[in-house]
Amino acid sequence: MTSRRVSPARWLYAGIVFSTTAVASTRLWSILRVDGFTHLKLLLLALFAILFCWISASFWLCVVGAWARSHRSKLRQPRGVEVQPTLRPRVAVVTAIFNEDARLVFARLQAMCESVCAAGASDLFDFFVLSDSTNPGCLSTEAEVFRALRALAPGRVYYRHRTPNSGRKSGNIREFCENWGAAYDYMVVLDADSLMTGETFVRLLRLMDANPRAALIQVPPLLIGRHSLFARLQQFASSVYGPLYWDGLACLQGPDSNYWGHNAILRVAPFMRHCGLPRLPGRPPLGGEILSHDFVEAALLRRAGWELWMAPELGGSYEESPPTLLQNLKRDRRWCEGNLQHIRLIFAQGFRGSSRLHLAVGVMSYLSAPLWLAMLAVASVETLREQHFAPAAFAGRFPVLALPVSHAMECVALFLVAALLLLGPKFLGWLMLTRERGGLAAHGGGGRALCSVLFEILFSTLLAPIVMISQSAFVASVLLGRSTTWVAQQRTSRGIGIGAAISAFAPHTMLAVGAAALIYEYIPSCFWWLAPLLAGPALSIPLTLVSSSPLADRLAAWIGLLRVPSETTPLPIAARFESLAGRDGNSTLPILGYADAAPTPLREAA
Repeated sequence: MTSRRVSPARWLYAGIVFSTTAVASTRLWSILRVDGFTHLKLLLLALFAILFCWISASFWLCVVGAWARSHRSKLRQPRGVEVQPTLRPRVAVVTAIFNEDARLVFARLQAMCESVCAAGASDLFDFFVLSDSTNPGCLSTEAEVFRALRALAPGRVYYRHRTPNSGRKSGNIREFCENWGAAYDYMVVLDADSLMTGETFVRLLRLMDANPRAALIQVPPLLIGRHSLFARLQQFASSVYGPLYWDGLACLQGPDSNYWGHNAILRVAPFMRHCGLPRLPGRPPLGGEILSHDFVEAALLRRAGWELWMAPELGGSYEESPPTLLQNLKRDRRWCEGNLQHIRLIFAQGFRGSSRLHLAVGVMSYLSAPLWLAMLAVASVETLREQHFAPAAFAGRFPVLALPVSHAMECVALFLVAALLLLGPKFLGWLMLTRERGGLAAHGGGGRALCSVLFEILFSTLLAPIVMISQSAFVASVLLGRSTTWVAQQRTSRGIGIGAAISAFAPHTMLAVGAAALIYEYIPSCFWWLAPLLAGPALSIPLTLVSSSPLADRLAAWIGLLRVPSETTPLPIAARFESLAGRDGNSTLPILGYADAAPTPLREAA
């Protein structure tokens, strides 16, 4: 899709979003103005308009995505069938790691090496593991497993460990580019839990060759491979709802796409030339090193005139989600700090409007949580205030009976519209499965897929307020100047102990129970309206324990609930990884001694 076709689509999309918001806000205004406006009512109306616009944008994006399933925004497709071999590898596949389980990292790498070899392109790709690990045990295992991989895996595989590890992941990638980047045309950046098929690697290479103005092509990763109920919920949502968002974004963004930091191919020369990250003035968390570097790197490439594309039609791109709600929130804490830094970059000189919008959306993805909390608090206070009004007014010295005016129907209508915007994409995702050949069968069949959608809606409704409270605390923590630490992610599905669950979610429980008691005592008319929001935090400890349990995951699998295509039709590359990692009980990745290292840096060789 060209920019000429993208621009009208964007304007149409923006017009629909703002029109929907204007209609809903007008209806609320007509309710609030009956007894006159106060500062509290104006604040409530403003918060409602902002948040309604936020959920409206998400809903209409999915509608655009459903339309775009048959009208994809495609890059220029390369002609011919095969990539011609060259005298040197053209693509560096880099995986940056920090205190990860080396067995899992190198097992994924071996599975990808074998897949690239099967695609007949092993001479075109070099694989690098770039370690920032600080744990001596991790370093020892990395070195040992690397030797094993070099002996077993086809293709070129290199490993290097750097000290000091300044700049975190972005500094790791920058140091690689400075030393070895000039030897490659392109670079595929992966996370420690990423998987990509050899066919997708080759198609990305061909697409970059066919689109010389493209500096980046992002392949949305599908979530697979976790074995807990929480992960199963995430994987089902990624499979059923995720494609609607990806296709909607690809349709509206065109060459103004964003970068998610992994599972993407980049043109090395412009990346090295334009993506040096500044150090923000001031102290962390809002100053210092830029944590969420990917959005900023995308903005810098667009500022230099390069095109960035999203290609959801490619497929073959996978990653794993955090196995538990607690781990997901810990990751959110890091992302929150990085995204809030972007407040200082939204109006940076030379950035394009699309890049500023990407940065603003990243900020809003976390600011929306305290805004929701604030709107609920303001609405509750306003309801309590109105209950203390006298039932009579005065005309001079004479009382006049003031008959109450019910706005129940208008409030119910607004509630139903908001519910439609929030839940509509989930049912739309299910409807899209009915139109795709094998879509329902891949998710357990029509009835089971629908039951899975309903179960996911129930669970996400309970979890959403928990996440809202946590993210509100994260935002407050960042604004108070508290920075997070750089720690390795837990990537194994081993559940959560009851002590950890109580420690993490006791505040949520006490807040929900206390709020429920106050609402029931002082504004009982609102209690049942707010009960669904209070139920999740009140039950946050048992919900966390159940959702993190591998046993609950096995029970859901036995029932056939929340099934995803990678279960009904196993992925060869994922099955190979499971075998290599020993997750199927038959590990084929031995432990040997360390010998090889990364190739000599170009700048040192020169």
